[in-house]
Amino acid sequence: MYIIASDFDGTLTQHGTVSDKDKAAIAAWRKAGNLFGVNTGRGYCGIKTELERHQVDYDFLLCNNGGLIYENDPKPVEQNTADGEVLPSLVSFILETGGFHAAIGRIETDTEAGYWISENMDRKPGPEFKRIIMDDLNELSYFTQLSTQYEKEEQANKCAQQINELFGKKVTAFQNGVCIDIVPVGVNKATGLLRYMKIKQVPKENVLVIGDNFNDLDMILEFNGFSVNSGRPEVIAKARKSFNSIAGLIGEYI
Repeated sequence: MYIIASDFDGTLTQHGTVSDKDKAAIAAWRKAGNLFGVNTGRGYCGIKTELERHQVDYDFLLCNNGGLIYENDPKPVEQNTADGEVLPSLVSFILETGGFHAAIGRIETDTEAGYWISENMDRKPGPEFKRIIMDDLNELSYFTQLSTQYEKEEQANKCAQQINELFGKKVTAFQNGVCIDIVPVGVNKATGLLRYMKIKQVPKENVLVIGDNFNDLDMILEFNGFSVNSGRPEVIAKARKSFNSIAGLIGEYI
């Protein structure tokens, strides 16, 4: 049995959609007795909704950049959390440096909960997020991921570096275009997949990964993985090989 773990945005999706060719390849992969899953920075509710909308079947989900492991159940198999004590200073830094919002996710009684802070009241949170104010942060004793967005990629890159310098003992920031995902220190897409690999008792050489952006580098390097041709040049340079889409990767193994 083999495992494929694919990034979602820009990898499984091309120009905002999943092609029929890719869906057919995934179906053939799973029919052959292999596992297919998505390793994403998105939260559980968000990625599940997207996969249902695109009619993509899967066996597992690694959410919040590897911090949460799911199979076919809304209750996570495993979760990693960061100490909420860092939230007031971290959120203040994000908003002061031009971040549009702070979207905070965590698991409460085995289900996903989200909290949203923005100085621009016209910005609307997703349906899974509850709008809160800064004072409410003191009530959040832990979180699984904090996400934000900047106007330009250069800003996101600079602020991700600053977050890692200032708060690196507690969290790690990953840039993904104009977005930043902030997770517990020591968590990344590689660590999440290594845990899932052990849960399923699949050897490392039977794990295939594919991605396109900076937050995919850890898993690509750890698993000698692949990229898509539309990915970041820096990511393609680190990958074993690049493909037009996930169907190309699957075609090499079945």
